[in-house]
Amino acid sequence: MDPLDRLLRFILSYVVKRTDLRHWTFAVILFLAPASSWGQTTSRPPSTIAPPRTVEEAHKNIELGKEKEAIDFLEQLAHVRPVASGVNRELGIAFYRTGRLTEAEKSFTAAMNDDPNDAESIQMRGLTIFRLGRFSDAIPYLEQGRQATRPSDIDVNYVLGRCYLEASRYDDARVAFANQYGLAPDSGPAYLVIAQMLVIRDLPEIAAVDALKALQLSPNLALAHLLLGKIFLAKGELDHALEQFEAERMINPTQPQLYQFLGDLYIKEGKFGLAQQDLTRALSLDQSSTEPFILMGKLFLADEDPQTASSYLEHAESMDPSNFITHYLLAQAYRSMGRTDEAKKEFDLVAKMHSGTQ
Repeated sequence: MDPLDRLLRFILSYVVKRTDLRHWTFAVILFLAPASSWGQTTSRPPSTIAPPRTVEEAHKNIELGKEKEAIDFLEQLAHVRPVASGVNRELGIAFYRTGRLTEAEKSFTAAMNDDPNDAESIQMRGLTIFRLGRFSDAIPYLEQGRQATRPSDIDVNYVLGRCYLEASRYDDARVAFANQYGLAPDSGPAYLVIAQMLVIRDLPEIAAVDALKALQLSPNLALAHLLLGKIFLAKGELDHALEQFEAERMINPTQPQLYQFLGDLYIKEGKFGLAQQDLTRALSLDQSSTEPFILMGKLFLADEDPQTASSYLEHAESMDPSNFITHYLLAQAYRSMGRTDEAKKEFDLVAKMHSGTQ
């Protein structure tokens, strides 16, 4: 028995023998009191944020991630006429943060009706429409609300640039991305940025025009020749790609990707010695990317050396197990080495990954 329990029982029996009601009551209280209350302060429930009572308190709730409480209160205020200043804007922000985009757009529309000069509501309406996938519709609101006083979670210049790209307004997109990166819109670097964005959007022909314009404005601009070389390499124009890569080497000789793409080019031409030389250069400058290791594996497979190929491919696999190209090449290497069980395992992984991607 716990020592404290023994002590309490003794006090209780002692008091009962003397039939003193006051002592009896005291003893019962002692006996029933939880042991944890002795020598310790009483624990208090964790503090909670009180439901909002004003628009300012609702705003604080939203900032603290208590959007539900804010929405419940603001929706009530939104039905009171006249609507208090800021109610629809804060309601729209709460809906936006919780992913209720259709309701957010309605609230920001109402906020703009309340105050046509509410720059933040205008900007947030544009961001909401963008997230709803209506890129062209978002442009006028993003343009109008770009100067909102409170910063948003998303760089509006980037969103606006994306919308311009979707609308094929490439010059406007260049200006927006230049603003995002703090560049002069008509500078060589600005043309290089839009060229890179166009490559990402799978518009290489238009990207090449802007990359050439970048070099016209800034002949020694790093990465412009590399971008052009990648475009030519993807099109299979190996001579033009090599010309651009060599021009990049003169400007930017320590760029690891340059040697990676040179290695890829030489593999395509069957010049395995030159390919190995440039891929080694790429790995000497940066070993954080799997691509040079994969290309080394591809190179040695083509050169009928599966043993060496597998060592590079196994390293690439340890860096990124989710790359199905690595597994496919590794399966080929194992099959060439007679390691059929391991080859089958790799081929099965490829099939599973491909099925998941599809």
